[in-house]
Amino acid sequence: SPSHLAVAHESELLLAEAIEKLPEDYREVIILRNLQRLPFDEIASQMNRSRPATQMLWARAVQKLKEFLPDAMIGDEA
Repeated sequence: SPSHLAVAHESELLLAEAIEKLPEDYREVIILRNLQRLPFDEIASQMNRSRPATQMLWARAVQKLKEFLPDAMIGDEA
């Protein structure tokens, strides 16, 4: 429905704005993992980090991202 599309579009804009507020490394790991859906091994290689360091960076990035999102957008999986 048109209202559902409008809500989805608004959510996408809020998410994009929140990602832009992140520090560069956090932004990069979120984009590579959550938007491009790359495996951690590949992300680690691209970012010149170990896999454990990349996973920790991603976890911290997700926590920071939650700070910038409205509570209504944060589900159990975010």
